[in-house]
Amino acid sequence: MTTLSYWHNARNAAVTVAHADRAARFGLRPLAVEDANLPPIMRRLAGGAVWAWQPGTALEGTASLRVGIAGRRLHLGHLSLARDIARFQEQGFPVTFVGRPGRAPEAVRTLIERMAQFGGQDPSRIIDLDAPETRAFEDRVMDSLTLGRMRQVYGWNSSTALTLLQDAVAMMTFFLYDSGDDPTVALVDAGQVPHSALMRTVARRLAVHAPHIAYRRLLPDLRGTTGRASVHRPDSTIFLDEPGDAVRDRFMTAVTGGRATADDQRSRGGDPTICPTFEVIELLCAPGRAAVAAESCRAGAVLCRDCKFEHADEVVSAITRYAPRAGTSAAVPATLCDASRTLYRPPPPNPIELEAEIARYAGVRPEQVVVGNGSTEILAWIMREQEQPNGAVLATDPTFELYEQLAQRHGLRYDTVPWDARDCRHSLDRLAGAVAGEHVAVVTDIPHTVSGTSVPLADLLASVASRLRGGAKLVIDNVYGEYMAQPVVVTPQLLEERGDLVVCRSLSKAHCLLGARVGYALTSAAYASRLRRQRLPYGLSSLASAAAHAALTDVAGMRRNVTANQQARSALTDELDRLGIRYLPTDANFLLIDFRDRREQALATLRACGLRFRDGARWQLTSMIQVHLIDEATVAPLVRALRALR
Repeated sequence: MTTLSYWHNARNAAVTVAHADRAARFGLRPLAVEDANLPPIMRRLAGGAVWAWQPGTALEGTASLRVGIAGRRLHLGHLSLARDIARFQEQGFPVTFVGRPGRAPEAVRTLIERMAQFGGQDPSRIIDLDAPETRAFEDRVMDSLTLGRMRQVYGWNSSTALTLLQDAVAMMTFFLYDSGDDPTVALVDAGQVPHSALMRTVARRLAVHAPHIAYRRLLPDLRGTTGRASVHRPDSTIFLDEPGDAVRDRFMTAVTGGRATADDQRSRGGDPTICPTFEVIELLCAPGRAAVAAESCRAGAVLCRDCKFEHADEVVSAITRYAPRAGTSAAVPATLCDASRTLYRPPPPNPIELEAEIARYAGVRPEQVVVGNGSTEILAWIMREQEQPNGAVLATDPTFELYEQLAQRHGLRYDTVPWDARDCRHSLDRLAGAVAGEHVAVVTDIPHTVSGTSVPLADLLASVASRLRGGAKLVIDNVYGEYMAQPVVVTPQLLEERGDLVVCRSLSKAHCLLGARVGYALTSAAYASRLRRQRLPYGLSSLASAAAHAALTDVAGMRRNVTANQQARSALTDELDRLGIRYLPTDANFLLIDFRDRREQALATLRACGLRFRDGARWQLTSMIQVHLIDEATVAPLVRALRALR
């Protein structure tokens, strides 16, 4: 049986032969699993696409992996890199990206999403080569270089373009910047071999540790059996943004490792180790199917065209219909980097520009928006503004525990009515029936923060808001609003006509800015003015404001987060349906699941998978667990565990 390990070893051996002269000149060592002298750090990289290595100077400590990122239009080579990074993360390597993310933020974001396609996680760190501190390090590198050494390493002469010097300095920064005392492994390809020789000279002169270097093989040209795929030859690869028909055409016309004739193929078999088509199959198809394809090829049991037809759908699907990862907009890091350069200045006394940006996003007027440090602060301002002797707040039980804490902090009695236990949603009849003259606010979470269920805004206004008296407010906590199938829609006219309505929202959820703490309220201009009086001048930091602006302008990124959540929900609920496990229909980014007698087993699984969840016991829902969905990669461990249940 042809195993994928055999195939990787054969491919690595071929690359080693192709680069034998360069390997001998620069001291590259073959990376083979059977090498008893491999250090533990490098042994963890063996058995895949890494074919050679060079030792570094730091041996003890927690090893990390450093990866250079470049390019604006991603292709199969980047997908192969994403797969390798995910594999190395499984081996315990924290991963650092080094590049210029501000110049191509979407490309960086896509690469991270593609890592998740193979089970990977976000990089632990991103080093920006355009940042002031890395620019300063490049100056130190320049001071350490001599023309003689550059000529010796690269063979430069009087006709060499000076732009190559910039490339060399950038590579030195990639290898050596902030290398620290722990061992680092730099992941590169054979084209970077000369840089490794210069790197050791620079490391000695700067008195920093040189990294171990791992050389990974590159994908071959799809149009020929020699050479590498390149973005400069579009027909040599498949781009990740191409439509399905174009992907299929590129795959079906790729060269193969088959024989000249069908009869020859059947009698002698093909060779998957020299087949660009099989490189794509091995990368994108399930390992078991790829192994069978390799064996069938070698045995002559399948012709090349038939093999392509058999795997084309899976290849197209893997490239065009991958599951996106949820996360902060790729525009945020670069924006924060720019904002950090002006932190010696105070933020605006009032976030007027941000309120205008939110107004455009929400479809209301700027004077109807109030921004604060998270929706929690907004709710606190409302409680303070509504505070009066013998006043009370009305809410559903169970709900977000913070409502009670904020009410009590402001001297307000906290009253509750039970929810409708049949479907775990607000009982509008009970809320309306409980409203009394002393209630200064009725707080309702839509979607519900425990179950994720929703009630229509129109029904809430008709049944509950109509009962309010004396300046009381209907406060709708709508922080999960972007996830709703039928969102809560407010207009400038509605806010002015319903002066008793306050809708609280946040950038923490669908925009993934929880750490920035940016929330806002939509309400009448008059009440918004009253709430702003509660806000301290300079209350919103420059970094939080910058992150919010960047996230709000990336509407596609927010929608991608929502889509990722929907796909995670589908993946999880499909498995729950198979097992007959009940769950509540949700409009939020979590799912309330009734595991019944499987609860303890489910809790153990969730803890083992490291997933975020809330035990329903906190709400007296003793058989239920609230599971955070986020995206398909996040819930994948739980889905796999559920598949093992019967």
